[in-house]
Amino acid sequence: MSKTTMSAMLLALAGIFAFNLRAAPAWTTEDVAPGDWTALAGNLLGGLTGTKTGTISTGYGTTDMGVLTDGVAPTVNGNETRVAFQNTGAVEWSFTTPKTLEQVRVSGCYLGGSTYTRISISAVYVKRFGSDTWTALEGSGFLDNSGRSQDVVICASLADPATGYLAQDIAGLKVAFGANVPLASYIVEIEAVGSADATGPVLGSFDIAPAKTKATISGTIADAGTDATACDVYLALNGGAATKIAEGVTGSFKHQVQGLAAGTTYAYELSVSNNAETARGTVRNGTLTTLAADAPTLLWTSEDIAPDDWAALANNALAGKVGEKTAGAIAGKNYATDDSSVMTDGEVPKTGGAAYIYGFQNGCTMEWTLDKAVTLESLRLSAAYLSGTSYSRLAVSSVSVKTAGSDEWTPLDAAAFSDIAGRSSGVLICATLSDIETGVLAENVAGIKIVFGNVNALGSYVAEIEAVGRAAGNAGTIVLVR
Repeated sequence: MSKTTMSAMLLALAGIFAFNLRAAPAWTTEDVAPGDWTALAGNLLGGLTGTKTGTISTGYGTTDMGVLTDGVAPTVNGNETRVAFQNTGAVEWSFTTPKTLEQVRVSGCYLGGSTYTRISISAVYVKRFGSDTWTALEGSGFLDNSGRSQDVVICASLADPATGYLAQDIAGLKVAFGANVPLASYIVEIEAVGSADATGPVLGSFDIAPAKTKATISGTIADAGTDATACDVYLALNGGAATKIAEGVTGSFKHQVQGLAAGTTYAYELSVSNNAETARGTVRNGTLTTLAADAPTLLWTSEDIAPDDWAALANNALAGKVGEKTAGAIAGKNYATDDSSVMTDGEVPKTGGAAYIYGFQNGCTMEWTLDKAVTLESLRLSAAYLSGTSYSRLAVSSVSVKTAGSDEWTPLDAAAFSDIAGRSSGVLICATLSDIETGVLAENVAGIKIVFGNVNALGSYVAEIEAVGRAAGNAGTIVLVR
């Protein structure tokens, strides 16, 4: 081997070792006269008042944690400008958004009754977003107990010369004092220099409705993230590759996963990415179990809607029709109208307006005859009780259909529904009956009957009833993205 080759190898090895070695975070100190002390720019703690734990010496300083982050230079013999932390004393701060911490500077002084300054720090801690655990920064213990003039501020700074930052994605900072000397640390200012981290997308509401061989996944994007306007949603099942199920989402999304096996449990991982190229991260993990092969698939779902946000459904087969009350009684005029046409007029109920709701007492039955047979896809009841009390209630005993050419009423499976939970007087409960497997409740429907009750002798206050359907024999088009 030539000397040239040997030299090249040695240089390469030296480069490798040099690359892997880095200096640990370390403290540096500087003595500053009080009149020359200036606050650092980019202080994440500016204006924040920390929370104290442990003990402070009240005779030598203030108990106001706000003086530690006010950016004001200490004054000679000014007890009101410093906090005297005894051993085990600490102060901590919380951030509402993720931060990158680049430097911590602790300025200490003892400006009266003695001729020396001292700082004793046991550790500097950070708490990362999504965690409740405090983690001590490497090399963050510090002690300075040397004699100094009473007119000197000692500024101790902790930084990492290798990376340029101490920690990323932090939600909290804590400085703990003492444990090294039986004296107090006299602190006039604590500064945490850093910057706000770019925020990634945040998933809001999220729901999975499994059927026998499919599952409907829906949700909302609460925050698209820094410099982003829309998000893509990804889904992975049983540890497989992530598949994009929604693209360019700015509000809500919905997707139906098909081809699943009945009665089977799947592990899922849902994640979002935004158009600011933030790295995709998992935001939901869990399992979903499809319905058994012989399980009913007609299910009620419900949501609370503010009256101003309510909108009539398209293709309502009951629009403009006046139903016939064939049994039972309605509530008195103080609570509702006796005009059943208000339930199919497509108008949102008005707050406190008894003229806009129909009050069914237990056992009350309403029937509608359709002009022509339809394929019934869903039934939605919007219930409200908007005057005289502070809650809404809805109870359905059964839903039946009559097919064209028949006089027989056939009850739909899983058609009983009850919701008597307390709600605001400004809320509608919208309960929807649908078949999550086929998308169809019944074929060739010529009549619909709904029986109300039982809710402990209370009424069902219904503002609108809608039956979504299409002409019998027409194939429906199901849109399954967002």
